[in-house]
Amino acid sequence: MKKASKAQLKKVRELLRDKKARDESGLFAAEGRKIVKDMIAKGHPIDMVLVSSGCAGKEDIGFLTEKVKAPVVCASGSDLEKISPLRNSQGIVAVVKKPGGGISGLLEKKTALVALCDGVQDPGNLGAIIRTASALGADAVILAGDAADPYNPKVVRSSSGMVMDIPVCPCGPADIEKMKLAGYRIFAGKIADDSEDISAIKELPPLAMIAFGSEGKGFSKEIAALSDKNFYIPLEKKAESLNVTAAAAISMYVFQKLKTRNAG
Repeated sequence: MKKASKAQLKKVRELLRDKKARDESGLFAAEGRKIVKDMIAKGHPIDMVLVSSGCAGKEDIGFLTEKVKAPVVCASGSDLEKISPLRNSQGIVAVVKKPGGGISGLLEKKTALVALCDGVQDPGNLGAIIRTASALGADAVILAGDAADPYNPKVVRSSSGMVMDIPVCPCGPADIEKMKLAGYRIFAGKIADDSEDISAIKELPPLAMIAFGSEGKGFSKEIAALSDKNFYIPLEKKAESLNVTAAAAISMYVFQKLKTRNAG
């Protein structure tokens, strides 16, 4: 296994720490043995794998390096500690090619269930929503407003690498208006005078978006104006609200069941 060059180490460091580097290169860095192993097993496009020299001989790392076709290079544990944002590096980082495309594929669908994150800024929350959406069979996650970068390493980790398993599309108001014109209807999870108990929703249109607002500000004016129906999850009086990840998980489960029932 070749030793990583200074240029390769710099590349990984920038991808782990700099959104601009990720945007310009079309690459991102995924750190952690399980995440990297899963991405390789699923056939996601790997550009390079960087392994700690202390892990290079281990059987699980050996398995990974046998499966990937991209260059595999090693560096000292101290070098990985320097470039990794983690307090304790897990000893393996993959440089992965971002998937292409935007909402065009969604506009062509006849049936779809999409999660819409409006200004969800916390990387851990966004990653968890992406993971839940993928696990529950949603067709895509679209990001509106000032949402976190889906390829931020914290998002990648909290999604357990599933950011590559489902289309994740940053969108502006014009894109969402196009989706509305294509037949999508927006169901916004918020408490308002016209909100309906989620259990009272019995049918879904063929094309549906479930919208979740930012942790502190809720929905933007643009998304609020485009919403077709508001719903809420009933809680005990002593509970003020749910974390956005919990609300998203419950909502997507309920809506996916409705979608399946409608299809049957």
